[in-house]
Amino acid sequence: MYKKNHKLNFIATSFITSTIALMSTSSLAHTRLEVPEVTEGVRVTNNVVIGHGCGERNVIGTSVVFPDGVDSTITVDGAPHSGKITDFIENWGNLNQKIYSTAVFKFQDEKTDNLGNVLGFWAGGGDSLPHNLAGFIPFRVSAATFKADSCAASVKVYVSIADICEITSISGFSADTVNFWTHNNLGTPYDRAVDPANPTADDGPAPLTFMRAALPASCGATGQTVEIKPSAAQINRDMPIKLNGAQVWPAP
Repeated sequence: MYKKNHKLNFIATSFITSTIALMSTSSLAHTRLEVPEVTEGVRVTNNVVIGHGCGERNVIGTSVVFPDGVDSTITVDGAPHSGKITDFIENWGNLNQKIYSTAVFKFQDEKTDNLGNVLGFWAGGGDSLPHNLAGFIPFRVSAATFKADSCAASVKVYVSIADICEITSISGFSADTVNFWTHNNLGTPYDRAVDPANPTADDGPAPLTFMRAALPASCGATGQTVEIKPSAAQINRDMPIKLNGAQVWPAP
């Protein structure tokens, strides 16, 4: 009997310990992409995975911005590159597109430039996402085409995301009203707060990496590593949410 009860107590204790660990991990989870890495020529269905709310407050909407690659900061093996993302991925303009779904939020739309290129998307309204649950916001990543004469082995783009728990003006931004998964050094109102314990870290945005299927022989064995983050001007322009032409977040 002792051995049986001891075993049951061990199982119960292990379950409780694992549950607490899982809850702790979930409560600290960053908003990230379900599929953070895709291969050239492959189309995938992806999700923005909202990890948690603003403390005890539910998420009522989300805003997502992809670097446009035009005035973005681009580095090649860490060195600045003065060109555009199309120097590496030819069909970047409409590579990422929102998939319609009311599973989490009722309203949604894409953010586009004057040419119709998708720069991001937003979703919100309807039932809120409980603060202790994860939410999937679906979008499609179409098959990327690397530029033939490029030696890029991978292109990592940093996706900026805001999970909104209360509609406020910019002056009302706080940990209670919005979670920013953005860069912390662009100088915009949407910058993620710097972590005092690790002030040089910039791990807010969700990375999306495109991998080259095969490098040209002239590029050698490893090729180049390309990274792209948005400009401050783009974040200021594209992070706000507009409905029927009117800005609804941040509140004017």
